[in-house]
Amino acid sequence: MDWPDGADKLAESFAELSLERTITKGLKSAEEIDRLTVDEKLGDIERAVYLLSSGQEVQRISVIKSLPQLLRDHNADCMKRVVPKVKEVLHVAGSDVQVAATQAFLTIIENQIVSYPVFAQTFLQSMLQSIDNRDPAIAYSWLETLLEVISFLPKDIIKKEILTITISKGQLSQSVHSRLASCKILGRVATKFDSFMIKKEILPLVTSLCQDVDYEVRGCMCRQLDAVARGLGLESTKSAILPELVELSNDEESFVRLAALETVVSLLSLLDDETCVNTIIPLMCRFCENALQNEDPTLPSVAHQFGRLCHGLSVNLNEDQKIWFLDFYRRMCVLGLTEGKSKSSDRMTPNLLNIFEEEDSYAECRQCAGYNFPCMVLFAGPRNFKTELYSTFSSLCDDPHRLVRRTVACGFHEVAKLLGSSVLMIQQELINLLKDDSPEVLEGLVPHVPETLEMFAKGGGNVVTESKISGFGFDNLILCKRLTGLADLVPALMAAESQAACSRRWRLHRDLITQFECLPKCLTSDQIYYKFLPVLFKHLTTNRVLPVKLAAARTICVFIRHNRKLEQRQELCCRLIEECCHGNSSWKRILFMDICKILMEMFSKMFFKEYFYEFVLELAQDPVANVRLKFCHLLPALKKQIKLPTDRPLLQQLELMVRRLMAHEKDRDVAERIRHSVLELDKIQIGMDSGTNRFYMDDDLADQRKEEEERLLIELEEKEKEEAEKSMKNPSSAKVGGRKKSNEDGKLTKKGNKTMKSLSSAKSSKTGKNSPIGDASSLSSSSSIRPRSRGGSDGNIVGLKATPTRPRKGSDGSAAQATAHNVVKRLYNESTSGHSSKKSSSSSRKSSATTTSSASSTSTDGKPRRKISKS
Repeated sequence: MDWPDGADKLAESFAELSLERTITKGLKSAEEIDRLTVDEKLGDIERAVYLLSSGQEVQRISVIKSLPQLLRDHNADCMKRVVPKVKEVLHVAGSDVQVAATQAFLTIIENQIVSYPVFAQTFLQSMLQSIDNRDPAIAYSWLETLLEVISFLPKDIIKKEILTITISKGQLSQSVHSRLASCKILGRVATKFDSFMIKKEILPLVTSLCQDVDYEVRGCMCRQLDAVARGLGLESTKSAILPELVELSNDEESFVRLAALETVVSLLSLLDDETCVNTIIPLMCRFCENALQNEDPTLPSVAHQFGRLCHGLSVNLNEDQKIWFLDFYRRMCVLGLTEGKSKSSDRMTPNLLNIFEEEDSYAECRQCAGYNFPCMVLFAGPRNFKTELYSTFSSLCDDPHRLVRRTVACGFHEVAKLLGSSVLMIQQELINLLKDDSPEVLEGLVPHVPETLEMFAKGGGNVVTESKISGFGFDNLILCKRLTGLADLVPALMAAESQAACSRRWRLHRDLITQFECLPKCLTSDQIYYKFLPVLFKHLTTNRVLPVKLAAARTICVFIRHNRKLEQRQELCCRLIEECCHGNSSWKRILFMDICKILMEMFSKMFFKEYFYEFVLELAQDPVANVRLKFCHLLPALKKQIKLPTDRPLLQQLELMVRRLMAHEKDRDVAERIRHSVLELDKIQIGMDSGTNRFYMDDDLADQRKEEEERLLIELEEKEKEEAEKSMKNPSSAKVGGRKKSNEDGKLTKKGNKTMKSLSSAKSSKTGKNSPIGDASSLSSSSSIRPRSRGGSDGNIVGLKATPTRPRKGSDGSAAQATAHNVVKRLYNESTSGHSSKKSSSSSRKSSATTTSSASSTSTDGKPRRKISKS
């Protein structure tokens, strides 16, 4: 196209687009509407006959598609009046009508709307005539439909109506198209008859077609030999089919040789050991060697079928033959690569591999070989991987063609599973694939990242796991203490995430972030906290793609769920509140409510109410209407978190916010949404928590399980601290150890106070006089939101020693004081169990805890400080 002419045409196109005119292209004229109008008084049969006789093509297609339903409703009338009209239309109809007829006929026989004899007499004859249509597309469509129909017909109808025509079409005097159709029909009908019938009626024609003068006919018949052989049986196959197959494997045309290879691989499960040893193995060795020496077009197919071939023949091969097959596979994996050629040369000259067609065929061969690598590991045995296949695997992972590396990446997890305890041998290859510059390689690796990393964690031998803790019923928690192992994979995982973020494939980035949810099973909390969480928070607040932000939010919640350090969990919760709930952009506050949905799904109700419930209520008075609208959608889920009588203050705050929105909301969409939400809220039954007489539903049991898991994390953290402190203590001087322990507890208490102070300041910054939530708080018993008391009626926080059972709520006396004391102990990272062995250390810790509780129950201005519970 000449550039000036093209520019003129482009300018004219833009000019036409800029004109304001009525688009009339899709409108029908009055005359066309009259032709398409049908009398409404006509019945189904009369309307169908009328449309088939004088209707438009689209109307005829509609009638033919409704033919199965007409036969169900009006069988006799339809067979008498409609079906003959359909057969008349098919003689002159176009491709769209013909395709609609194939679908209708197939539906009729699948659902057995008419009997088999009626179908054979009425519809089958039209199908047999239509496979000779002059239009290749129409003929192919009818032939494929006929092959499907044969599966439903009985043997007598196939023999009488189809087999005779098939044999006549397979004669040498017929056209190539007819002989090709005969080959396909013979392969399908061979599965319907017994061995005697196949020998008598079908086998002579099969032999003739295998020796046809046209190579397409020979190849097509060769692909049907598998079905014919299974109908014949083993002995007849050895005498009649194998000689033809051997001859076809030496055919002069690569198309026929390729068909012979595929048929041999499919027949391996049928043949006996003697036939495989004496015939198939020598035949395949000669076939593969000739393909590699001549470098003919069958070589990529040889590489593609090589895994199935080795797997099928593995029990019949001796050691020398196994060595030959492995050597041949190694040669295919480096086919077309010169010495010193690596991935770096491909990056320097990225277009050189696509200049020559032979280079593409070599890359295709290596790609197919890489596809079969897991099967070859199974063939050689995992014990022999290092000596036989490791260098080949390393070469495939560093192949200059990106599609080869992508194929190896797709099967990397299978190789890792097969290697088992020796999986660390391929750790460097995994690092290279994670750091690959091509997004296609990362796309192949990402879907199976959890399986791969877990195999490295289990097979590395340096992971200490505790999969079952007695007494708590928590069997799903896996605690990992990494010594070295997977720490080397952390930079590679970060590089993969950076590569996915820089690419324009946001789906790849989202999937990779989602797969990071498996990291708590493989890495420590510190590794996740310092390496991955900063990146995820960055995407949470700066990424422009909403699915990526939601994936980052969910992964962050998973990391919080499995983090083993209370201080880090509290800091992450504070950061979510500061950056999202108190964010300066409305979309951040909307995102915070999406995060709350994830938190309610993943954590217990107690955890959500202690950390996030009151903060999300603040968004009811947000100045942006979209934020309030999102809050209205969240109201039913918020009400489901409440349990009476413990959470009555939260219920009152929620009802207050709803009444305020209904009374003062001016935005039309928000007002309408709040009305719908109120109707939903009325249907929700609030859960009851009445101490020991608790009625457990499915949701209650699931929530109790989550609470026990969260409590178990705290108990395990305290246990680890005790063990660490005992190992550091000097056994000869208990007094000195007690002072040292007391000082360490004081330090932990200061850290807990620091984290609590950040969250309390975040809360107080939103509850001032000018804050919308401040008005709601003024209606309660104090000028600010009171901390939710778990132990006493006066709202003071006291402590309790940790117990494995859930503490009773709302009770009086010593039990209430003990429960509150436990909350404070956990809040400030103090260890409560196993410290009463020595009286001196116990008394010092008790005084420290009492001082801390008194100091932390009030803030600097004398008001109650909001409590953060470990539960």
